[in-house]
Amino acid sequence: MINRIWIEREYRTEGASDPYNGITAVVVGLEESGLWSASFATLDYIRQQMTLNRELVAESPLMAPVRFMTLETPHVIVDDLHPDTIEDTIDNLITMGTFEGIFVRCEDVYFLHAVKG
Repeated sequence: MINRIWIEREYRTEGASDPYNGITAVVVGLEESGLWSASFATLDYIRQQMTLNRELVAESPLMAPVRFMTLETPHVIVDDLHPDTIEDTIDNLITMGTFEGIFVRCEDVYFLHAVKG
């Protein structure tokens, strides 16, 4: 059962007027298994990152054109970053039994202390 959801609202797609377009960190507190985290991103954010990668590589004659983007941390790709969209997505992932395969368990003592207050 979900105890609490924290949604960070810092990262927006450059030039986007919609505050729910970009990327955000999400931490979910589950009663039975502690805190879990993942990033939620919109397709516009992914496209922006690919464009930035292409522009960076274009400046170097030694590099081949970039046709990819890598994501190091778990990401959930969504249409928008509205709290309802994020909460519904989390509920669906839990219902489908895939939540723990996508989110990462938070075990950093300082992080846990900061979030729990």
